[in-house]
This record gives sequence, C-alpha cells and structure tokens, in this order.
Amino acid sequence: MKAVFIGGGAHRVVGILRGALAASDALAAGEVHLHDLDVARAELVARTVMQTPEYAGADCRITWGDSLPAALEGADAVSVILMAGSRLSFELSTLASLRHGFLASDNVSPSGAFLAVKGGRVLLGIAREMERRCPEAWLFDFANPVAVFSAILNHHTRIRSLGVCAGYLNHFWDLPRLMGRDEMDFGFDVEVAGINHCSFILKGAYRGEDLFAIMDRTLTDDWRPVRLKRHWDAVTRRNIGIGLRKMWEFYRNLGVLVFSTEFDGMWHLFYDEALAERQAVVEGVTPAQIRASCRGGDLARRRADAALRQLTQQEHGARFWATEAHGQYALIRQDHDIIARLLQGVGGKQPISVVASRPAEGAVAGFKPQTVVEYSLVMHRGKLRPRGRYAIPDSVHGLMSALATHQTLLGDAIATEDPRLLAQALLAYPVRPNSKAQKALYRDLLRINAAEIPPALRHATDWL
Repeated sequence: MKAVFIGGGAHRVVGILRGALAASDALAAGEVHLHDLDVARAELVARTVMQTPEYAGADCRITWGDSLPAALEGADAVSVILMAGSRLSFELSTLASLRHGFLASDNVSPSGAFLAVKGGRVLLGIAREMERRCPEAWLFDFANPVAVFSAILNHHTRIRSLGVCAGYLNHFWDLPRLMGRDEMDFGFDVEVAGINHCSFILKGAYRGEDLFAIMDRTLTDDWRPVRLKRHWDAVTRRNIGIGLRKMWEFYRNLGVLVFSTEFDGMWHLFYDEALAERQAVVEGVTPAQIRASCRGGDLARRRADAALRQLTQQEHGARFWATEAHGQYALIRQDHDIIARLLQGVGGKQPISVVASRPAEGAVAGFKPQTVVEYSLVMHRGKLRPRGRYAIPDSVHGLMSALATHQTLLGDAIATEDPRLLAQALLAYPVRPNSKAQKALYRDLLRINAAEIPPALRHATDWL
C-alpha cells in the first residue's frame, strides 16, 4: 500500500503515522510519501517518524519531495492536510465577519466559505492528477471546510473522497466528562449524522449499555460540569465548560446529544450568545495588529521547526516516545486518529468504523442524494458503505439541512467557477440569509480575498 500525505510537512503527521504504522498490516511492505512544497519541512517530519519505535517495527519506507505527479503515482490513499490562502486574508476575513455581525471560523461560516473559494482549485488540481496517476485511490481531505471540498471532489471528479475531521475524537472526551470523569475513554460506540462540527449521536452504547439510558440518568436538572484536572489552561477550561453546559442544555431542551463540540458548527444552536462573546474578544483590534500577529505566527512556525529539528538530532529511547514529557503534542502516537483509521480501512484486514462527510445518497433521511452530510461509515479493504440509515432529529433537521445545502451548493459553484451560483450559495447561508448585512459582508470578503480567488468568481459581487 502507498499512502501519500499532501502537506506532509505538518508536524501532526508524526502522530498520525505512528498510529498508522502501529497497525502494521495496513502499511506492511508499503510506502509513505510526504509531499510538501517546503521539502525541508517534509524531510524533517519524515526523519522524525523514522526515529519512532513504530517505524523500527514496520516493514515500510518513507520518502518525501515536492513533485505531485511522482508523489501520486501508484497511490492507494491520499491525505490532504493544508490551509488554503494566506493567514493574513483569513484573519482579516474573521475581523470583517464579526464587525458585520457574523461568526467566523475555518469551516461552517462565511469566512470558512472563502477558504473553500481559495482552496477549491488546489483540491481539484490534486484530484485531476490522481485521475491520471492513481484513479482508484481514496482522497481523504483534512483541509477545511471539509464538506465543501467533499462536494467538489465527489460531484466534479472521478475520485472517491471523504471529508475527515479531528473532531471525530471529541466525544471520547465529552461523554466521560458529562458522566463526571475528566478523561478520555474509548469505551463508547456511537452512530451519528449531521454536518461536520455539528453532528448528533443517534445510537450509542458504553461498554454494552445503551448510551441514552445513561444520559437520562446523568443529565438531570441538577447536573453540574465535572471538576477539570489542573493541567488544563484557563482558555481550555473555559471552552470545555461552555461545551459541556451546552451539551446538557441541548439534551434537555432540544432532545439531541451533540457528537462533536466544535464551536463553529455547534454555535449555530446558540448563535447570538456566541457572537456577542466573540465580538467582545476582538473589540478594538485593528488590521495593523492582525498583520503584526501574522508575522509573529510565521516566526512561531519557524521556531517550532527548529525545536523539532533539535529533538531529532538526539537519540531517544522507548520511554521518551511512550510519554508526553518531550512537550511536543504532535509527536504523541494517535492510534485513533481518523486518517490512521482510514488507512487501516484501505489496507488492513478488519472493517473500520468512522464518521466523515460525503453525499447522503439515501443514508440520511430528508436530504437530497447529492447533499453532503456527515454520518457514520464503514471502510473495509477500500470499499465504503453507510454503517446504518439515519434520521436527524426534527428539532435540528431544518437548520442542518440549510447548512448542508449551503455547503454543497458552494462546492458546485467553486468547481464550475460560476459567479452567480457562488452568490446564490453564499446567500443561502442560513444566518440572516439574503439580508443587507450578509451582502455587505460578502462584498467585503470578496475584496479582502480577491488576489487569492479565481478571477471569474470575483464577479459574484454583480449579484450581491
């Protein structure tokens, strides 16, 4: 099996590959290729992986380079890990969104939509090259917004693709915390449907007991959030607390159990409250301060590379790799990472259950077959099937349908470079849709991102 990581210079690839290599049958006698325009960074990640005990025990070779055709030749699975466009345009888009009264993020939001507009050509280019070099390979897109890119790839290329997300692991933290334990617990087995960053658990069990029976006993009127362990910083503690309280609130009031507490999806269920909090954070921030912050971010990235390079220049024993004492979260082995699991599903012997974004195709009731949604799937020897047939609860179905339709339509507009369709897709975002405020925001976002989007799509302003 040949697995390719595009954006392979990302440090997080180390932990993912440690998890994938630990499942040795997936990559046995195979190859991992790290493709990155920054070849030195890809080499740094590769040489870090080559020091790990998982690599020492696996019959697999690692290569790296910046030639996309060479990388994709004969690939069985391709993972894309990148962020489209510049950080500066993204941060300026975030500021503009909040000032116009809209939340901002890299996924389910107006600013997230423009990441898709900037990255669509990149994903299409990769898929076209895959059609020539490895037409039967799977493309696992980790770049946000995953649902929009899934629509582009599944509707406008011949490549099989899934939009995947690290938030797939959140429930292994959230559910134990709801039950009073601040720890990760992999004893849960759930089936879900919704959209990326706002899916809902529809079926579930914990060590053989029905999950909803447990939640009914646990999430009572007098429920209180768990006391968190001391190592969490103040911001993390606050975010965890908000997420848990909202899960309790939604279970009590809407009858839904949130699957992944990623705020930019979940905040659509308490939009005004979340907007006021975010606007307060950026009050007084100027574009000049954002530019300075972006320069600082570039410096931080170079320092992170230097720290990892220094680490790899030393020899480390098994104890080092088995702990977090090195202070580098990206190095921790990620056995349950969704990309590691999907590689096992493509090249391993056992069926693997995952949650990912792709066209509904009858698996989720009430959605057109082409509408991209997130739901539970099973991958086995490269073949994919829905794990079940699902229906999103009525209390949130309308909102999820509107968001999924917006993202799917956005993918079609980007793939066809149709500016009128792009305007329609943007105006279909179900927060103050087709309003003066929404149109003014989109005109600003088109201006901020103009240099990084296809020329044809800049004309979306004609319909705004």
